[in-house]
Amino acid sequence: MSGFTAAFSSQMASCQWVTARCCHLLIFFLVLLKTPQVECRRHYRYSTYLDSLRRFHLWWDVNYNTNVVNFRLLAVVNPDEWFAVGYSQYGKATNADYFVHWSDKKKMHHCKDAWSDGDGLLHIDDQQDYTILSGRYNNHAMIVEYERAFDTCDNYDFPFDNGTTHITFFIGKGQFDFPEDANVTLLSPNSQRILLLKPDLPTPVHPKDTWTFTIVAPKVTIPAKETTYWWYTTNLPPMPDKHHIIQFEGYINKGNEDVVHHIEVFHCEVAPGVKVPYYNGPGLAEGKPKGLKVCRKVIGAWAMGAAPLHLPSEAGYPIGGSKYSSNVLLEVHYNNPTIKRGVKDASGIKFYVTPTLRKHDAGIMEVGIEYINKMAIPPRQKMFKFVGDCISECTKVALPPSGIHIFASQLHTHLTGKKVYIQHVRDGIELPLVNWDYHYSPHYQTIKMLQTPAHILPGDAMVTTCEYDTSDREKATIGGFAISDEMCVSYLHYYPLCNLEVCKSSIETKAIDKWLNFMKRWDGDKTSMKKGYRDNFYSIRWTPLTSHLLDNLFKTSPLSMQCNQSDGTRFPGRWEGAPQTQIKLPLEPIPRKCPGVTNHGHNVVIV
Repeated sequence: MSGFTAAFSSQMASCQWVTARCCHLLIFFLVLLKTPQVECRRHYRYSTYLDSLRRFHLWWDVNYNTNVVNFRLLAVVNPDEWFAVGYSQYGKATNADYFVHWSDKKKMHHCKDAWSDGDGLLHIDDQQDYTILSGRYNNHAMIVEYERAFDTCDNYDFPFDNGTTHITFFIGKGQFDFPEDANVTLLSPNSQRILLLKPDLPTPVHPKDTWTFTIVAPKVTIPAKETTYWWYTTNLPPMPDKHHIIQFEGYINKGNEDVVHHIEVFHCEVAPGVKVPYYNGPGLAEGKPKGLKVCRKVIGAWAMGAAPLHLPSEAGYPIGGSKYSSNVLLEVHYNNPTIKRGVKDASGIKFYVTPTLRKHDAGIMEVGIEYINKMAIPPRQKMFKFVGDCISECTKVALPPSGIHIFASQLHTHLTGKKVYIQHVRDGIELPLVNWDYHYSPHYQTIKMLQTPAHILPGDAMVTTCEYDTSDREKATIGGFAISDEMCVSYLHYYPLCNLEVCKSSIETKAIDKWLNFMKRWDGDKTSMKKGYRDNFYSIRWTPLTSHLLDNLFKTSPLSMQCNQSDGTRFPGRWEGAPQTQIKLPLEPIPRKCPGVTNHGHNVVIV
């Protein structure tokens, strides 16, 4: 085992491994002599492997007092290999911010803050922003601890925010100096997604009487088709007394991680003793049994990338008791683009429950855009917006007088989604965002706990915006259930429980019909009211002008609202032709504390 010399330890103490702010060149020397190893930090709160071969292991802590992230990186590399780990908008190796390590012919180890340009060529950053804390090389593994500020005010560095962080990394061979102008796209770069700036919240302790159960698919043979929503009706375990669900998590069949896209468990809102029809098959198939519309109340949800959800200590999802039906419906969305055959699956959700009740019953509400093919994204669009409205008229009739507190949120789109955010509006004034992810990935749909719960009052509105990139598609992308279709929703976890289950919108039917008829008369498109909306959108001759016309239609048209109760019925109100939410006083962007450096994106939240 190799370690550090006393001289190195002294240098580290005096300069903290060459402090980034006061030294242009960030070089550290790990002299491989048989001396005691440098002590590593005792504990990091978070960790993940970056690759399936486990050559890269990352640990980290977040300090919200100093706005600094502390990292510990283990890289399994040979002496003649160099590596880089960094960050980019969506995990691409180009236009990325890198931490680069290599060793020279004298076995001295070096690190630099670097960046790649649009062609993937690597360059040293003039502003070095990593502070090295310790390091050692041991049995073909490089272990280095370092720290970096959330926002370095360097345009070649990637600011850390509260959304998804896309990590890009690679290993090169045969380099004994900084690999200036090396093309990183030729080095088989890989990527991983994490929630780097996790909220600084305590994990509630489970009561001693906590127990668990799972609701899983009954060894389903996944159909050999791209998209399947599988439904399975079953029963909860006996719970004669009321319990609270205090945690749930995905229970994914080993080997099926790439085909299980998301899972929901719905409670069937019927009286105890009433039997719900048994069903085990595709949820969108014709001929499915009647009576399953009552199975709408979500009690557990998971999507790719989601970690276990721990409810706050004051709330739990109610379940069980003499007046609670045991009927539930499991829905599993299988995404099988390579049309695998004969794959068996028994995935589902694991629940943690306790009879020790908490102060509040909690619930899950769905906001955003209705799953309907009246919505479409034109092809060849870079960032086309869908906006889903939970209007004030709905919350006014559906929420309790004291309002609700949203403590967690899960954002959801399909493959072209790039950015999602939920605005909170009260009397025309935009309040702080409920949730946001400006580097969203449909492959990492974590349930994010909110550092400060959003307090939604009756009469408030929530506006969910999704932005999509269809630049590589030649046909319109339609709203719908298939993975190649699109969605724009968020699952809001809140307390106290109320009867508002769904608050979503779509364009008014009359408005889209009138537009399709206009396109036939003005542009000669072969649209027809005898066709479905999907076929009509496929009949449009998409140009920059027709795409702009559709965008303007969505921005200005009245809404068709789903203001639905848990049993699927709508609250009383005028829901067809409802007005869109108007923001009279937008939220001011949070300025970066960086003179001369431009802001990045919409209301970037650095802390």
